[in-house]
Order: sequence, then C-alpha cells, then structure tokens
Amino acid sequence: MIERLVYSALVLQMAVYISQKDLHGGLGFEHTDKGLIFFVWALVQNLTPVFTGGLSDKYGRKKILVISILIAALGYFITGFQREFYPFLFSVIMIGFGLGLYRPAINGLIASNINNANSSIAWAINITLINFAVFFSPPLAKYLEEVSWVIFFSGLSLILLLSLIPIFIFKDESPTIENISITELFKSTLSEVSDKRIWKVILPLSGFMMIYMQFYETLPNFIYDWIDTGKIAETLKLPFFMLSETPLGLAIDFKWLYNINSGFTVIGAVLISILIKKYNTMNGLLLGLIIATFGILISGLTNNSSYLIIGMMTYTLGEMITNPKFSQYMSEIAPVNKKSMFMGYINLALAIGFGMGSLIGGFLYKNYSEKSGLAIKYLHEELGINNATHKNAFSLLMEKKNIGYGDATNLLWNYYNPELIWIIFGVIGIVSFAMLLWGKRTAIK
Repeated sequence: MIERLVYSALVLQMAVYISQKDLHGGLGFEHTDKGLIFFVWALVQNLTPVFTGGLSDKYGRKKILVISILIAALGYFITGFQREFYPFLFSVIMIGFGLGLYRPAINGLIASNINNANSSIAWAINITLINFAVFFSPPLAKYLEEVSWVIFFSGLSLILLLSLIPIFIFKDESPTIENISITELFKSTLSEVSDKRIWKVILPLSGFMMIYMQFYETLPNFIYDWIDTGKIAETLKLPFFMLSETPLGLAIDFKWLYNINSGFTVIGAVLISILIKKYNTMNGLLLGLIIATFGILISGLTNNSSYLIIGMMTYTLGEMITNPKFSQYMSEIAPVNKKSMFMGYINLALAIGFGMGSLIGGFLYKNYSEKSGLAIKYLHEELGINNATHKNAFSLLMEKKNIGYGDATNLLWNYYNPELIWIIFGVIGIVSFAMLLWGKRTAIK
C-alpha cells in the first residue's frame, strides 16, 4: 500500500511534469521525449521481473523486497535534481529497475498464501487495498508539489523507505528453489515462458496495457489542455483544496479526478469479484477488456466534463475486472515453488503494452492533440505567423483572433479534432478482445 501510494503520486504528475509547456518548474520536454522516457521506463520496469522473478523464489522474497525498495527510493530522490534529458532518464531507469525487482516478490508472496478456491476474492482484496492507498495520492502529490518539485521527489523517496518496516515484521515461509544455480534458474525462466497458456493471454492483454497507459499518461495532458471541469466543481460545491486555478477559472484539479478510479475500485472491486465469480478466468478477462475499451473512448471523444467522468468510471469498471483476473490466471497456472517467477511473466504484457503505448501515445498527442502545438499550427497555416513558440502561441492566437481563452480552445478543438486519437486506442482494444476470444479455446477453463 505504501509503495502504491508513492508510485501513484509519481505517475499522476510525471506526464504533466515532463511535457506540459506552461507548468511552472516543469521540464517542458516534447511529448515525443515524454513518450521515449515512458517507453524506456516501461521496458526496464516490466522486463526486469521476467528475468529476476525467480530470484525471489531462490533467495527469499524479503531480501529481494529490501533491495528493491532501497534502489527505487534512491531513484526517486535523484530524479528531483535532474533537468536534462539523459540524467533524468537514468534516474527514471533506477526507479523502474527497483520496482521491477519489487513486483514479482510481493505478488509471489501473495500468490503463495492463497489457493484456487479463494484466489478470485484474494486478488480483488489486493486491488482494493492498493487503491485505498492510491486514493490518497492526489492530495499527497498536490501538497508536495506546491512546496517544490525537489521536495515532491525527495518526499516520495522518504515515504517509500517507510515500507521497509512491515517487511521485517512478517514471515515468509514459502517453499524456495535454493538447490538450483543462477544459470539453471535463468534457463528455467526461459523454458517456462514458452508455455502457450501464458502467451494466449500475454499478447491480447498487451493491447489492454496500451489503453491502460493512455489513461495514466495521455489523458492527464488531454484533460489539462481541453476539458473544463469548472461547472461540475461549482455544481458539486467542491472544496478549494480539490480545485486549481486555470485560465477558464477554478476547475477540478486533474489529480483529484483520478480518485474516481481509485475510489470506485475501493468500493467496488470485491463486490465485482463476487458478482463475476461464476465466470471462468478467461470470460472475466474478455468482459473487463471490452468495458475498459469503451471507457477510454467515452473519456476522450468529447470535451464534455460529464462524459469524461462517465468514461473514467466505465474504464475503471473494466480495469477492476481485468487486473485481478489477470493475476488470478497466472497464479492458477504457476507451480507452487515458482509463484514469483510466473507472477513476473505478467510484466511481459506490461512491457509490450506500456512500451508501445508510450511511443504511440507520445507521437499522437504531439502531432494531433497538444493544444500549444495546434495553436502554432493554426497561426502558421491560417494567419501566416511563423515565429510562435509553445510558450506564447495560445496567447498570440487569442490576441490575433480577438477572442477569449474558452473560444480559442473551442476554435482549435473544432478545427483540428484532437479527440480523434482516442479512436485508435479503441481499435487496439477491440483487436485485443478479438485475439483473446480466439485464444480462449486453449486457455484454462
């Protein structure tokens, strides 16, 4: 819970911190740079468990958890001091490597203490507890960020170190594979990963992870640029600490919008798992995938804040079905002494989906949806102005057209249709659904 609190606070801010041009103290990198950073981060964080998951089964999960937390905490700390691309990328790689060691160890610990009869409920409880912690990440991120960005990253590092305390309290009595050498362990890892049951799910779930990536990487920028939530804030009479000042006036701080995801999961994950318990694992995955796909489409295809919230709730419903079912599937097919190794294979889908999703999302947003970029394009194509920059393009557009901020936003929205990028991710979701349906005949029942 502590690790997810810290990681969620980081993820909520990273897309905006890296690439939002008008963010005070941000890096101001291009969206393609952001995509490359997220791509490398995804590969490191999600390929590491594939090859190191067996280390937890060999040396013990507590030892690997301590090492992973120390590495990740150092990565969080040094990230706050980096302003250039490659040093920043290196610090993010440290975070990714540390968390890559962490995930199969903690998941293997859970998997070794549950059985097929209770696994559906157990993984739903796991998701619920994680999202209970995630629910508090927006206020944590907002508080630390308002002090300074250095304090933001340093504070997350210190909080992560607190997760070392419970590690020394619990016992890990799971069976290990101590009698195998490192060479034999890696050979076993490569041998097990060729299991067709794994790839029948890994490939289509990679498409889901591409959608998942856009929900956390691209949608924050999209909300920041295009969606005015001020009317909802006024109608609900939300307190000031949940709001932020925008050129359109007070609006819901986008970080608080993501509490729809975590709050809904806390309330509904266990209940949903009970309702779909009669479904076998593969049917549950199919149901969750198609719901999440429609959710991401509803979120982005209009600039209406009400549809954004409906879409986020729909996506969350799909996510809370898919994620525990995915973990349940891998847990059920894993040998008893190789739980961490098999839970590490989950990250193959994350590596493929997050990596490709980062590059695709960064490219699409930079070229077709970034508001400052579209303002530059409009000034060049329609007004013959060629010296605009990301810093001044939008204000220059308002000045030349003699219109307000909202009208200028609507002008670019109607002229360039930045929402159309979400159709591409909808197609990816539908193709992934079809692949999973096709592979169902050889999957577990």
